[in-house]
Amino acid sequence: MDIIEIIESDASIKDMLMNCPYDILKRWERKDYKKGEVICHQDVIYDYFYIIIDGYVNICRTAENGRKYSQSIYKKGNYFGELEIFDRKPYICCVEALTDTKTIRIKRDYFLQWISSDLHFSLYITKTLCDSFYKLSKLAGENTLYSLKYRICNYLLYEVDSNDKGYSLEVKINKEQLSEQFAVTSRSINRVLQYLKEKELIEVSNNSILITDIEGLKEEERMSREE
Repeated sequence: MDIIEIIESDASIKDMLMNCPYDILKRWERKDYKKGEVICHQDVIYDYFYIIIDGYVNICRTAENGRKYSQSIYKKGNYFGELEIFDRKPYICCVEALTDTKTIRIKRDYFLQWISSDLHFSLYITKTLCDSFYKLSKLAGENTLYSLKYRICNYLLYEVDSNDKGYSLEVKINKEQLSEQFAVTSRSINRVLQYLKEKELIEVSNNSILITDIEGLKEEERMSREE
């Protein structure tokens, strides 16, 4: 698949690259990773900006005691490396392939040329970064103020609402990833998932959670917010 085919394969990728100058466009490299492979290590400097063209990756941070916290799960059309690339800072998080993952990447020098010459891309980066920081700030507040049950219900509903297909009620995440996502024990996650399952709101498999009663889950989210 060449760069033109990649651009046409996804609306968000097309929106990002639609005005990329040709001399920059031809500098993109294709780079694929196997499931479980670390794409970028925490605290290491990388001179690339990446766009995911297929697969899922985990953006996570590991503490000195080995405990891992998942900040977000990225998918096709998402990008990473933008926070560190300007000043060549070490990656604040680790980027791990949750599935076989395909990316395109561009070296720092070409990235800086691109963002300085393409107003559309500069505005795109600004808008999407603001959106990401808004969600992270909201999540940080909810992690402090609300119960784990509310946070899991809220997360599942958010993932369904933001699904590109618009109709899928399946969230591609497992119990271990949820444990990392909310920085709590697997036992705590299992307790909430079992409760939601017994209320016939979800079904749980090895690698995903299927929402079987979305209106019921919304009501559970509303009630748990007030607990």
